[in-house]
Amino acid sequence: MKPTKIIAATAAALLTFSCGNAGRQTKVDAAAQPEGVKTETVDNMKVITIKDNDGDKRMPNKLFYGTEDSAKVERLSPEGSVPSSVCCFIVEAEGKRIMFDTGNGEARGGMMLKRLEELGLTPGDIDYVVITHFHGDHIGGLTRAGKPVFTRAELYVPKQEYDSWLAMSSQNARDAIVTIGKYGDKVHRFAYTDSLPFGIKAMPAPGHTPGHTVYRMGSLFIAGDLMHGVALQTQDPTICPDYDMDRRRAVEMRKKYMEYVKENNLKVVGMHFPF
Repeated sequence: MKPTKIIAATAAALLTFSCGNAGRQTKVDAAAQPEGVKTETVDNMKVITIKDNDGDKRMPNKLFYGTEDSAKVERLSPEGSVPSSVCCFIVEAEGKRIMFDTGNGEARGGMMLKRLEELGLTPGDIDYVVITHFHGDHIGGLTRAGKPVFTRAELYVPKQEYDSWLAMSSQNARDAIVTIGKYGDKVHRFAYTDSLPFGIKAMPAPGHTPGHTVYRMGSLFIAGDLMHGVALQTQDPTICPDYDMDRRRAVEMRKKYMEYVKENNLKVVGMHFPF
């Protein structure tokens, strides 16, 4: 199949996904769930989506304008904004809980801890935390009042991301390194050739950030920030949000993994897919 046809087919599939909807052959638990939470079964794993933002979230079109795309964005998104969210995910496998990203954190209005409590869980129930990249809406929930939130968890971060942010001079970069450092010897800075718990496959997806990473567990694909405006970027994967640090590489990775998802018939969740 030609790449353009693969992208078109994948776009049609991705448009049916939401932040917590991992696609076909996915069983949604029938029991009532707390607000901002979705629980599904993928393969033999329970996948819990936690919406970190309170209420609805939309990305305004102007965030995707770039230097040349404003007219195209307005044409493809006539409502003036794109449905989005801030989400993190817990995967329960073999009696353990793995959390992918942690949201904004309580101090920035994040709802993750409240949602955990409503699920009957505490941060101490999380065995592993795996990070896609170091933006504040992904690592903000790692600490509260300067102390680690997930006191029992082993923390896995991509070495490429860690080293890149360590070399940056911005205050945000310094804050990110400090946040990760709060976990001391529980921090595992992994290379892409390293083995991760439960066969988690880490795959490089640089562009959004230098070490942005996506993950696969069985038929579940955790897309990180490959997309911020799914309804817009599935129509045209070359459109980037202002948040993408390297637009060329971000586009390359977006196209690559759209094809990868289609070819492998994977179920997709993303941190900014609409809830």
